[in-house]
Amino acid sequence: MLKIEEKRDQPPTLSLSGKVSGPWVGELQRVWTALCGEHPKEKIKVDLAQVVFVDSKGKELLGSMLDEGAEFVNTKLLTGYILDELKSSRIHRG
Repeated sequence: MLKIEEKRDQPPTLSLSGKVSGPWVGELQRVWTALCGEHPKEKIKVDLAQVVFVDSKGKELLGSMLDEGAEFVNTKLLTGYILDELKSSRIHRG
């Protein structure tokens, strides 16, 4: 299960709690796309403090969000490691 909380303050923020996996990846994609559409010129923060698991599809989505300018905050050991891995792979891809 994944809880997605939208804060439309400045800056807009998504707070995630639970697992970025399975059908929840599609739901996060939907929410992310809508929020980006509402704030096309703003950097959107994504709070990962309460994320406990990310599957391969979740990693793909986080990578896409990173490419689209997401600013990930409150990363813990797991999510920090995943983000470092995603950033590294994007640097090597050019």
